Amino acid sequence: MLPPPHGGHLVHRLLSAEDGARREIEAGELPRIRPFVDQVFDAEKVAIGAYSPLEGFQDAQDVESVLRTGRLPNGLPWPIPIVLAPAGPANAAVVARLRPGDDVALLDLADRPFAVLHLRESFSFDRPGFARAVYGTTDVAHPNVADVRAAGPIALAGPVDLLHRLSLPAGALELTPAETRAEFARRGWRNVAAYQTRNVPHTAHEYLQRCVLEREDVDGLFIHPVLGRLKKGDYRPEVILAAYRALVQNYYPEDRVLLASLSIAMPYAGPKAALFLASVRKNFGCGSYVVGRDQAGIGTYYEPFACHRIFDEFDIGVTPIRFAETFYCRDCKGMA
Repeated sequence: MLPPPHGGHLVHRLLSAEDGARREIEAGELPRIRPFVDQVFDAEKVAIGAYSPLEGFQDAQDVESVLRTGRLPNGLPWPIPIVLAPAGPANAAVVARLRPGDDVALLDLADRPFAVLHLRESFSFDRPGFARAVYGTTDVAHPNVADVRAAGPIALAGPVDLLHRLSLPAGALELTPAETRAEFARRGWRNVAAYQTRNVPHTAHEYLQRCVLEREDVDGLFIHPVLGRLKKGDYRPEVILAAYRALVQNYYPEDRVLLASLSIAMPYAGPKAALFLASVRKNFGCGSYVVGRDQAGIGTYYEPFACHRIFDEFDIGVTPIRFAETFYCRDCKGMA
């Protein structure tokens, strides 16, 4: 059967269309924050349950616990804190006036209110300490560290209500955890393996996916590319999706594979990111998770197989399907 959501409960903080429209009008009277694009994605993913059991942006106690132990205060494994630390003078002026109990409108990339933060706490955001604990470095050449260093000095914590879904490049492929769970159940899949990717498929990707489909303990493969903010050299989301559509529609058995997108910032945190991404896919209904060599790594910051070993340290209720190096064998003219 499908695994329960991480923490046992699938969070749902997306308002109905009627309530969302009403709250969007009311948001015109609220203080306004313009989050960095990554936190816009995070707010939506919290509200649709992708980050269950989180109900909003994490407070100081949560953040300290995650950075120190890799767990929430209740002991549940959670490797990367979800933090809102707005940057820039305009945001700083708003943050300085806020008090616990205030409601704050969060603006999307079109400056339209898309969510409301119910502020419970503001706290000093230790940016170097956060970078060191999550990414293992304070080197600003690391893209996520550069983002952390550019964040504001004050973090805002509290539950988030989503007024409406974001308008994203993937459109209807940006499924919610409730939608994928319903689709898995409709197909009769009991054990679904998630495949994490952020690029167009190449031969090694296809080889790993076919290996997973050949396993007797896997009913279906959930291909779930991350399509968040791009860094230099990344493929555009529409290119990634077009390539995977071609692969799924023309080469894979239609009843064994589901393609959807996940619009979040890619966390290049090596083993911590692998565990985080597996926890997210558990919320989408996946009981198995494919872990390749140096998953979610970048440069030489992480040991290539640390992303395998972290699943032995933290039991998140997901079975890792581990793969080492794959290569093209010139003698046998195939992948090995």
